[in-house]
Amino acid sequence: MFTTKNLFKLIGKQLLISLGFVVFAFITVFIVSDQISKMSKKAIRDRNTATTLSEQTSLLSSLKYEASIIGSNDQVIKHAFIPSNNILEFIAILESLALKNGITQTFSFSSPNPAIEETPLPISMINYQNNISSNIFTFIKYLKEFEQLPYFTKIDSIAISSGSADWRTASNITFSASVAAQVAQ
Repeated sequence: MFTTKNLFKLIGKQLLISLGFVVFAFITVFIVSDQISKMSKKAIRDRNTATTLSEQTSLLSSLKYEASIIGSNDQVIKHAFIPSNNILEFIAILESLALKNGITQTFSFSSPNPAIEETPLPISMINYQNNISSNIFTFIKYLKEFEQLPYFTKIDSIAISSGSADWRTASNITFSASVAAQVAQ
């Protein structure tokens, strides 16, 4: 029979069941949301790790390629510095360059000066002056070959004086230069 009390019981029962489903749905949504959030954070972390690994792999690959390019050139660079306590090899090369071009030269060297910048390899600069008797065309040929020397050199100044107004005749040429030297230890 239908009484008000039974009606309220029935409605209350249905409300409790509905409320139970709503609470169950909220709890389920909360748990699923938490799981999605954790999975999203893990996916982001994994993607960042993969990106970092990819960048590091690319960097290592680039370094390997650059190291293969350098190869034995580091030895060439080390040999490009004359020893500061023995410059005879450098003088011999300058003499052979002069003989090859058929000119006479005299030079004077100063004591090694420490390099301005600090480097892993202790470097000093040796200043020298070279006096050459030649015509300008032979001197230009000499300079082109001087530029090809396997040393770190720098010409600071060149002075040309001739007995006549024509440089094509014999002239006295003086140039000041410096050469990088490895400090002997």
